[in-house]
Amino acid sequence: MAFFRLYRSAAHLLLRSAGCRRFEMHTSVGRLLCWQLGPQDGEPWLMLHGLGSQAAAWWVLLRALRRDCNMIVPELSQLGGSSVPDGGLAVRDGAKAAAALLTTCFRGRRAVLVGTSLGGWTALRVALDHPELVSRLVLVTPGGYREQDWERIGDLVRVDDEGDADALVEAMFLHPPLPKRFLRRGFRAAFMSPAVTGPLGKLTEEDALGDADLARIEAPTALIWGEHDGIFTIDVAEHMAAALPRSVVYRVATAGHIVQWESPRRLIDAVRDFRARSFEPPRAGEAA
Repeated sequence: MAFFRLYRSAAHLLLRSAGCRRFEMHTSVGRLLCWQLGPQDGEPWLMLHGLGSQAAAWWVLLRALRRDCNMIVPELSQLGGSSVPDGGLAVRDGAKAAAALLTTCFRGRRAVLVGTSLGGWTALRVALDHPELVSRLVLVTPGGYREQDWERIGDLVRVDDEGDADALVEAMFLHPPLPKRFLRRGFRAAFMSPAVTGPLGKLTEEDALGDADLARIEAPTALIWGEHDGIFTIDVAEHMAAALPRSVVYRVATAGHIVQWESPRRLIDAVRDFRARSFEPPRAGEAA
């Protein structure tokens, strides 16, 4: 489709403008198109975008960290040019792909794992399955927490017409950064594509994470949350923080679901604060 080709080309140009280098990696769940930025000996970072999005969603953070972080950003669906089953990776396959990238690209060095929305959900799964690969978690309005209204969330992200697209835009933004007609068209096209319907069709109740799961997370965790998020509401941040052994919540009063679009400066400030924080090592018998 011409719209997706234009969307992808613009996103790739944005990444190249930041200095990103493109490469491909073959994994057990498909061929991933990936981007790398920063010094090879910099702090390892792996960034996972959300549902219906692309790697360019992290452009602001990439530019902010490029001097001292070695950042890898995969495209997790066909929207960004990867070739994966059913058009996009859901949580389990996304976690397998992320673990393969962490192992191959950083060769034994534990990495900061960043994720937003479905990418944040995937990051939590990686931290549970492969704690030896993850030093810290930076989660921006992540999905996955079990105790919330999943019927309402499902209704929002399943888009069939312009009315559904309008409702999704309203839920995602406090102040939409572009005219609503452009956002409506983009969200409708993306969320009706296999890149979104494929992963949604593969999500199951077993993928959701409860308090007992979060209590096993070893890595110190930042929860960066738009206070006006209409997908995963701000109270979810507090519930998750109460369950995570070592976490800090950054509430962003000027954003909805897509903090990196609406409040990029607040996102960068939160990430810098989190990087500067120290966390006590775990006591014997408890998670790190």
